[in-house]
Amino acid sequence: MSTPDPAILEISGLKKHFVLKGSVVRALDGVDLSVKRGECVGIVGESGSGKTTLARLILGVAAASDGDMTFQGEPLTIKRARSLRRHIQVVQQNPLSTLNPKRTIRQALELPLRVHGIVPRRERRNRAIELLDTVGLTPEYLSRYPNALSGGQRQRAALARALAAEPDIIILDEPTSALDVSVQARVLTLLDDLRKRLDLTYLFITHDLSVIRNMASRIAVMYRGRFVETGPTKAVFSAPKHRYTTMLLSSVPVVTKAEEDIKPHWPWSRSTLEAEERPSKGCAFAPRCPFASDLCWSTVPPNRDFADNHFAACHHPNDEEPSPDTDAETIEGGATR
Repeated sequence: MSTPDPAILEISGLKKHFVLKGSVVRALDGVDLSVKRGECVGIVGESGSGKTTLARLILGVAAASDGDMTFQGEPLTIKRARSLRRHIQVVQQNPLSTLNPKRTIRQALELPLRVHGIVPRRERRNRAIELLDTVGLTPEYLSRYPNALSGGQRQRAALARALAAEPDIIILDEPTSALDVSVQARVLTLLDDLRKRLDLTYLFITHDLSVIRNMASRIAVMYRGRFVETGPTKAVFSAPKHRYTTMLLSSVPVVTKAEEDIKPHWPWSRSTLEAEERPSKGCAFAPRCPFASDLCWSTVPPNRDFADNHFAACHHPNDEEPSPDTDAETIEGGATR
């Protein structure tokens, strides 16, 4: 009997709470995640769901309020050795704001080489050229400044800088959302190729389900600081269990009628307004869910296993059809309660 591959990143019970004007904001409220080497895990959800907060805690930019994280069995705390920091890198949404405008691309690439002592000084230029070649840029870009590059070129340079530290994990925080569609496709193809070629592990944070469908092997759907559904990408897209996941997938733009026919149907409102005005002590999605029962409002749903590592925290999953709230008034394009 074969032994399962150990996880490269383990997250257990992770919480991050902020006190704002006397109220507690639960940005993360008990997150569990296990990531294996070489896979791409998509973290999806609406703005404000906690995706970027999770990334900041993994990177050591902010301290957790509670919970544990380990990288290859070694604890990940906010105070971590430089040798550990190099193994987890990030590529952010807007490379123009993350690349120093006063530094050339060569300086940007040589900085992590120097800080982490990866290559001797006399070899840094050649290594920088190799890194540019890895992301599809020529040596002439070494002398250029970020504002002289196009959006796609800047993102490639930012990726080269992340690769300079020779990481095991790269957190991709909306890496293509600032790019036009044609450039986005080329960058995504490059990312997928690098993951396979360099045995990288990705945490791909996005709100774009069309992108993540083609990139991720697994998906974790986040809502209000918790993962409400996790599972293999194909399983989550073809048979979502949580009502929130169904709502998200119903909004994915499609091209063909065949795609439209298999897309989940959600004729109710997607507005976050009621969730702000009517907080729930149980499932956080209850104020927006037409299927919510008294149990949903009072009790946090347990994480249920639907086979093949497909989990969802829902009292009334999609394969157990309750009747929608009859007080919900369905209208064209949405509904109101």
